Amino acid sequence: MSVAKDPVWEFSQLDESVLYLEHGVPHQRIHWHVHEQYELHLITKTSGKVMIGNHLGPFSPGHLTLVGPWLPHNWESQLQPDEHYPLRDMVIQFMPDLFNAASRTFPELQKFIPLIEQAKMGVEFLDVPLEVAEQGFRQVKESSGVTRIIHFLSLMEYLHQHNTRILSNMPASEMKDASTTQHRISEVINYVMEHYQAPIKLKTIADQLGMTESYFSRFFHQSSGHRFTDFVNRVRVQRACVLLTESDTTIAEISLKVGFQNLTNFSRHFRRIKGISPLAYRKKHETK
Repeated sequence: MSVAKDPVWEFSQLDESVLYLEHGVPHQRIHWHVHEQYELHLITKTSGKVMIGNHLGPFSPGHLTLVGPWLPHNWESQLQPDEHYPLRDMVIQFMPDLFNAASRTFPELQKFIPLIEQAKMGVEFLDVPLEVAEQGFRQVKESSGVTRIIHFLSLMEYLHQHNTRILSNMPASEMKDASTTQHRISEVINYVMEHYQAPIKLKTIADQLGMTESYFSRFFHQSSGHRFTDFVNRVRVQRACVLLTESDTTIAEISLKVGFQNLTNFSRHFRRIKGISPLAYRKKHETK
């Protein structure tokens, strides 16, 4: 993912409270950008790398986030030269003052304000089933007027009940001064995404950036919020999730394909990161 010195400003004309958008890949509007609206973003196809504020990490189908106004963001899919998808992501945008203004009339909406504030740093929703999220987005897409607002609020009510994590540790106002750090972290992300199937040595990355191993470890952890080894394992597990749901490859073969040296080690890290075993994950996401 190339990081521009300044993100591209993307203008969206909202003639209604809630706007629905969707993109396939490749697509010209997939770039490092900002806009004044909040954005609820769901990945439905492909895996790759995501940058939100100063957070960088892997994504796969089911990656669901809420991004606040003026916070730079981008999702870059890993595609083969002839690979394309008509629908990669589903997007809902709404104006910055929607919940604050509406809650003055409807106090029941005040419970969403903490989530809206957290989204200014980027929020990921955890353990939301892809098919449920898709249905919620589809209801917004296929409706208009008051009915669309009702479907949107129902989706927000559902998401509000799930665990979340804040992604960026830097507000939008400070992002402009972080381009050098972002660029160096992006180099690391690129390397990991391209070489996750093979052993990745800390020294190799540190040497590429002209750092000692100990300095690089501190730099990566402070800049990304992840310990480097844990980040590599998360990339591998995310890729394994795609293979578990989109192929009939055995779990043992998948563990080797994504860079784990043995099945026991793979299962241990998978359970730690996803909360369930690889087999349970596959059964949970089997096509009904």
